[in-house]
Amino acid sequence: MTAALARLGLCATLGLGGILLPAAAEARTQTQTQDQTQGRVYDVASGAGIADAEVVWLPAPRASGSAAAAQRRTSVRTNAVGVLAPDDTWGPGGGIEVSALGYLSRRLAWTEATESGWRIGLERDPLALDEIVVTASSLPRLRSQIAVPMETVEAEEIDAAGVASADGLLAELPGVQVTAGTPVGSNLMIRGIGGARVLVLLDGQPSAGALLENRDLSRMSLAGVERVEIVKGPLSSLYGSDALGGVVNVITQLPASGFQVDARALSGGAGRREAEATASGGGRLRYRITGGWRQEDRIPGLADGGPSAFARVWDFRSRFQFEASDAWDILATATYLRERQRWPVGGAFSGFNDNAGFSGSVEARRPLGPGAWSGSLFLQEYEHLFRSARGDAPIADGGADTQWERLSKGAAGYSAVLGGHSVDVGLEVASRAIRSPDKLIEERAADRQLALFAQDAWSLGGTVVSGGARLTWNDRWGSNLSPTVGVTRRAGAHVHLRAAVARGFRAPSFKELAWNFVNVGGGYVLQGFPDLDPERSWNLSGGVEWQPASTLRMEVEAFSNRIRNLIEPGFVGNAESGLLIFSPRNVADAITRGFEFSLRAVLDRAEFTAGYAYLDAYAVDSGLPLDRRAAHSARARAAWTAEALSGLRLDATAHLTGAAPIIGTGPDGSDARIGTQERFVAIDLQTSVDLGRRLKLVAGVDNLFDARPAGWQGAIERKLRMGLAVEELFAR
Repeated sequence: MTAALARLGLCATLGLGGILLPAAAEARTQTQTQDQTQGRVYDVASGAGIADAEVVWLPAPRASGSAAAAQRRTSVRTNAVGVLAPDDTWGPGGGIEVSALGYLSRRLAWTEATESGWRIGLERDPLALDEIVVTASSLPRLRSQIAVPMETVEAEEIDAAGVASADGLLAELPGVQVTAGTPVGSNLMIRGIGGARVLVLLDGQPSAGALLENRDLSRMSLAGVERVEIVKGPLSSLYGSDALGGVVNVITQLPASGFQVDARALSGGAGRREAEATASGGGRLRYRITGGWRQEDRIPGLADGGPSAFARVWDFRSRFQFEASDAWDILATATYLRERQRWPVGGAFSGFNDNAGFSGSVEARRPLGPGAWSGSLFLQEYEHLFRSARGDAPIADGGADTQWERLSKGAAGYSAVLGGHSVDVGLEVASRAIRSPDKLIEERAADRQLALFAQDAWSLGGTVVSGGARLTWNDRWGSNLSPTVGVTRRAGAHVHLRAAVARGFRAPSFKELAWNFVNVGGGYVLQGFPDLDPERSWNLSGGVEWQPASTLRMEVEAFSNRIRNLIEPGFVGNAESGLLIFSPRNVADAITRGFEFSLRAVLDRAEFTAGYAYLDAYAVDSGLPLDRRAAHSARARAAWTAEALSGLRLDATAHLTGAAPIIGTGPDGSDARIGTQERFVAIDLQTSVDLGRRLKLVAGVDNLFDARPAGWQGAIERKLRMGLAVEELFAR
């Protein structure tokens, strides 16, 4: 880990980044001449450049003669990354008006525009109800222009949920379920497909633990998070393996200019305690640094961990944004995490997980022709150590059993708007390795990977036809081609139609290819199979979005997904010692299908959202339903803010997860339904109020009526919480 931290320091010096978003505005005092000026129109909330924004020149009133000729009403538009080139005829005495779909228009005087270096920020229009998304494309785009099914959870909704980690937030969404990991932890299912088949990203880069099959959403903090984007369906055409069932992208806030320190502390039921602090600021070089600590007397994935259960996470996140010149932008990130979990394993013994990891990346982008070129580097290292011992602390000499994973990835790409086409092309190379003592044939496995991808969104009036493909080659398991085709159409002023056909895949993991794990106590051996093929799926989806008023939006989406070559371990014989041998094979097919409905309304200081999802998921060979897939899930949320009452805000959420079958091994050794995970209905409440002097009080309750249905894998009892937040503790 020492060497890893040294590499992290080097990366932080260079600047690190996932998906690069253009730098936000910085005031400039020097007026630039027109042939030198190149500005940018950007999203104030995210810092992302706004493509196709219109900048209209407003000539000075009562101009006459040559002045009038020089100040005709003209306009220009921004390119694919929001870059703006003012018209040569513009000059002192007039002004500009800047507008873009989904944003509030803004007017500036000539002097304001020049003093800001023509860096112009726009705020999102809360009544447009059409968010900007980044996960489904290399460029930020309006949700209505994306054919694949998506959902976004914004910062206000994250705060209202009052949860400590990503699994708690996602568990409430219709069509999304959180399941237990092995032996503990939280995994995710999207529309019935989960675990290794859902790709989890942090700022566009993979989260740690996936290569070791040690995924756990409970370790992913929501500190400093601006929004979470969920792609409901395969997106392997852009992200490759693991994006077979969907993609979750946790997006943190970008740095802002000036200087500011915020802090928050919270205490709640089940021993929950947490604290975090954020410092942000800067000028041309901006930074945002967040440090957090949290612990709870509960273990994710265990319904009752007993009095010895304990989980603690320390995490650190930072983002750096540097406007190197008028042409070059650099965005950098660095993260560090340390975690300990403790739970009873029987015989007065406790199990201990100790996890630690870092990641860092750097991306540079500059305009080139009608678009922008980008290049990036991403490094990640993660360590996992399991031990068991009596008492509250693990044995001290377990370092030889430490498992680790390492990922190095470089990418280059070009994005441009060419006529009616929004084009993205790119190349990605990766080197990956894991070490897993006593679990792999040679304790260490590695591979190299190369991927080429291309996307095009072709605008034809009110219709956008999109297509893309990703070709992946890996020196261990071979190659795969994943295409996607979609169409969105504006049918009148208030209706959007969309449909997509997508190919997803999941490559066999290191352990599935090279397992060599002996469990004498369990009476079995787990062996890898080097000739596994990737799992593949075809997904068809179609939806209608109806927006009868600027304050109301409704959506209906239907989908069908056929997954082939599912990898499952099966019995293949007996070892000489008599132990049973299990080995993974491409042996199963599955189908998931259903529909979803959602509604959102914004009325003055109130907001209401509701959603429902139906899922039919079953194995093709046996006809049995898939394990723990609930057929019905729903959620309704209402929020109300009263500025006159010290900024009082009330949030109420009701969510339902229907009954689900529990599939296991029956008496004859075949799969069978062995139980039921009962229906779960919960109501969560939260209120917050400003106490003055930048202090806010927050209080809430989860599962108000303490519902505890049978068959659930995690702890779901009623929990109270209360906390204090200090905004702008220091600011200038």
